[in-house]
Amino acid sequence: MSAIAKPLPVHPARRIAVVDDSVAVRQSLRLLLGARGFSVQTFAGAEDLLAHVAPGDYDCFVIDLKLEGVDGFGVLDALRKKGVEAPAVMISGWEAHALEETARSAGFAALVRKPMMDTSLVRVLSEVL
Repeated sequence: MSAIAKPLPVHPARRIAVVDDSVAVRQSLRLLLGARGFSVQTFAGAEDLLAHVAPGDYDCFVIDLKLEGVDGFGVLDALRKKGVEAPAVMISGWEAHALEETARSAGFAALVRKPMMDTSLVRVLSEVL
């Protein structure tokens, strides 16, 4: 009697929304995270994201600090006001004093500095999710 191998269960990919005003960063993160099995949608800024997001749409948000118009803190605040409770990770190339503490106090789960190595962002997302 031969054993028939059962297929492994398929788990839906974690849905990540990336908000960054740099086309290069959005493309890079889409490729990087997509190659690691994440389902990634990118947005150029707060208005773009907030016009298309509802509670439950994403498992995590990756939000740049410096955006045109509303900054990353404003984006997270607007998400929370819409009832979106998924965790968020701030990304930033700025070396502001106490930025990590400020980001955590504002509700971000973590801060990842640019230029980020692929393993650092993926590691943080794995921890957050």
